[in-house]
Formats: sequence, C-alpha cells, structure tokens
Amino acid sequence: MSVVSIMGCESYDASAVEEAVRRSVEDLGGLSRFVQPGMRVLLKPNLLAARVPAEATTTHPAVVAAVARLIQEAGGVVSVADSPGGPFVSTLLRSVYSATGMEQVAGDTGLTLNHDFTDTEVFNPSGKLLKRVHLITAVARADLVVNLPKLKTHGQMVYTGAVKNLFGAIPGTDKIEYHMRMADYETFADALIDIYLATRPKLTLMDAVIGMEGAGPSAGDPRHLGFILASEDAFALDYVALSLVGADPMQVPVMKAAAKRGLCPTSLADVTLRGRCVDDVRVERFDMPAMGEMLAVSWSQSALLGRLSQWIKARPVFHHAVCSGCALCARHCPAKVITMDAGKPTADLKGCIRCFCCQELCPSKAITIQRLSPPLAAVLRIAFLGLSMISSKLRSWRKRLPGS
Repeated sequence: MSVVSIMGCESYDASAVEEAVRRSVEDLGGLSRFVQPGMRVLLKPNLLAARVPAEATTTHPAVVAAVARLIQEAGGVVSVADSPGGPFVSTLLRSVYSATGMEQVAGDTGLTLNHDFTDTEVFNPSGKLLKRVHLITAVARADLVVNLPKLKTHGQMVYTGAVKNLFGAIPGTDKIEYHMRMADYETFADALIDIYLATRPKLTLMDAVIGMEGAGPSAGDPRHLGFILASEDAFALDYVALSLVGADPMQVPVMKAAAKRGLCPTSLADVTLRGRCVDDVRVERFDMPAMGEMLAVSWSQSALLGRLSQWIKARPVFHHAVCSGCALCARHCPAKVITMDAGKPTADLKGCIRCFCCQELCPSKAITIQRLSPPLAAVLRIAFLGLSMISSKLRSWRKRLPGS
C-alpha cells in the first residue's frame, strides 16, 4: 500500500515548516531514497498567477525553501519551474516569481529559477489519451521532479491538489488546446492523469498549512488547515487530503477517473498513514464546490434538453463594478466566447465549455461561478436524466417505424 505522511504544521514559521517537511520525508524512508549527490532536482510548486503568499493561491515560499534546503543537504542541485496561467513568456514569469516569493527563496537558498521557455515532447506509454505530451523543458529534462502542490478548491474540477498541479508542466497557451479538445469533465480528468504520468514526479509534498476553500483556485477564501502531506503516490496523497477536508474523493473527477484506471485508492484503509492521526487534523465544514451540476456536454440531445443542460450547469458571472477591464479573460478564453464591450467582458454561454479559466486568471476577482443549490441541482439532474432516457427511447422507436 502507498504511504502518506500527515504532519501537523500550524504556521509558515520557517523552523516549523522545515521540521514538518523533514519529518514527513523521514516517514517515507528518508531523502536518500530519492536524491543522490549531483542530481538535478526540479521543484514544481503551484505558481498559478502573480499572487502574494497571503492570498493562498500559490505554494507558500516557506514550503519551497524548506524542501530546497533539505535537497541541497543531500547534494541535489535545485531549481524551480512552472508555467503559470497565460502565455509562457519572460515578462509574465518574472512577475509571478516576484509576487509569489520565489525570487526571495532563490536569494535565500541559492536555487535557480527557470527561464527556459522551450518545450520538449516526451513519450507517455502509460497515457490513456495522451501518448505523447509536450512539457516545459525544465520538467522534461530534470533527473528528479518534486511536486509541491497547494490544497485548493477548483471551479471546474472541484479540487486541485497533487495530480492536477502537473498541468502547470504544459507550456503556456498549450493548456487552451487541452481545454478545447477535452471539454467534458471525464475526458479532461483522464488528460490530467496522463500529464501527471508523463512528468514522472517521484515525491510530492503538499502545502496544506493554509489552503483555499470556496471559489478556488484563485478567488476563494484562505482557510487554515494546519498540516503538510507527503507521499511518493500523488493519487493516494490527494485521496487523503480530500478525506481530511470532509470531501468524498469519488465525487472529484480526477479521483474517480484514476480509480477506474487502478491508480487511486478507494478507501483510507488502502493507504498506510504515518505521522499525525487523521482525527487530529480533520477539517470541519470545508467549503467544497458541489458536483451536482457537472453534466457531460454530450447529453444535450435536443433543443429542450440543451436548454435544461445549460441552465443546470455552473456558469461564470462577470461583476463589472470591480472589473479592471484588463481583458485577460477574453484573451485566454479557450472557447473564445468572451468579448469586451465598452471595456467590460460579456460571454456567449452557449459556447462556454465550463473550464472557468476566466475566473482562474482574473486578477480583480471580478468573476464568480454561479451554481444551483445542491438540492435543486439534484432534482433537475434527475429530471434531465429522465428526459434524456425518454428522448433516446423515442428516437429508437421512430427508427423502427415503416419508412424510417
């Protein structure tokens, strides 16, 4: 069984974080199992956007620094790389490194910040949908990738943690292509799993000292959680993380897809837990997006069902009073359904693929995701499924009529 270490960590005090990281890795058998002297070790934190650490959008610099120092003690040569939301270019990346505290970490520890904007195609034999994947070169050519995710909610995929963090290894606007090619949640979940498998991270340490609940991954609310998780198995780590915040892992698309592929545990009994007791760090009333409105795009089989589907599914709402008019949402909308009118965005929801990149990238937090209440969504979902079945039966019956 996979081992997951749960280590309490109440604050981002440097000594507290370093102690928690060190003990977590010891629970996994020690860093020498992963790092050899001279090895090029790539740290992959969540650097979604140019947000300061207090916003809880990105992996905290104290966690990155603690992991870097531990690897340097073992003789590893450490660098940091990520491809944030938006274009993978120098101007944007420098602003992200500065705002998120990575520049300060580099100055304090001597690690290298990646400024290589090339990508490399890697063969991915374990992939279900993606047998070849273009990764940023820094990730593709590292001797060892260490995954440093943040525990957060996610508007599209419910939760973003260890597995989804490796979507940041896809260069810049190539992410738009994945959103368009695999627009429904189940297919996109399999693509995220394939990308994770292509990156080959050997160790994951999750920043769950302060996570994000509500309208994640960038416009939610910081929530003190007080722990750090570590594992060789990111699927097991995500399963434990979701269990600790009171969520059903099998209601998260990536976890459900991974379980079908035999990559994910289906019970805490399938995981060897070390460190703190689960009940000591369990979080109550964590605000996790509901799955009720996540219907497959392909179910819109008629005009009536299409309208009902559009109404049930979550949708972005633009708050013009707080919008800065930067147009990032329009420029990076994969479906190209957002336009600017008098300096403010509007969207044609008929073409919206519900990726919510607009909400994820908005620096003003001027976009929220409107969802139905879970009870109403459940009732409408049952009605939708019933109408879908009736529609299918009628089509089958018509085909058997004489002259059809």
